[in-house]
Amino acid sequence: MTKALSLAGLCLALASPVVAETTACRSGCGTSYRLTSASETRSYGILIAAPDIGCRRVRFRVKDEAATTLGQTPPLAPGELAVVRMGRGFTAGDHFLTISSVGCETSPAATRRVTLAKGSPDHGWRAAPD
Repeated sequence: MTKALSLAGLCLALASPVVAETTACRSGCGTSYRLTSASETRSYGILIAAPDIGCRRVRFRVKDEAATTLGQTPPLAPGELAVVRMGRGFTAGDHFLTISSVGCETSPAATRRVTLAKGSPDHGWRAAPD
C-alpha cells in the first residue's frame, strides 16, 4: 500500500500542468456566414454591425468559398453598421462565405442579408430575414 502511495505521489510531483494553446488571429479570424440566394439575377449585400465594445476601428472583409474577396466595410467605430455590396451572380441555393476582421481581432456583432436594387417603391436595399 505504501509503495502504491509513493508511486502516485511521484507521478503527481513529476506531472506538469497542461497549458492550453491559444491561437491569435494575425490576419483576421473568419466568421462563417451562409448566404441563401433566390436567383442569380438578384443583387445581394450583407449588413454588418461592429461590436459595441473592444475595438476603436475595425473593417470587415467578406470572402467566398474560393477565398476571393467580395467586398469590405469602411473602418467602423463601435456600434456602427455598413453594407458590403457583393452584387449579382449567386446561383439559387446556399453559398458559404467568410467574414473576417481587419485591424482588430473580433467578430461582427450582427449580420443580415440584404437584397439590393429591389423593384419596390423604395428602390433601395432592405434587410431580409435569414
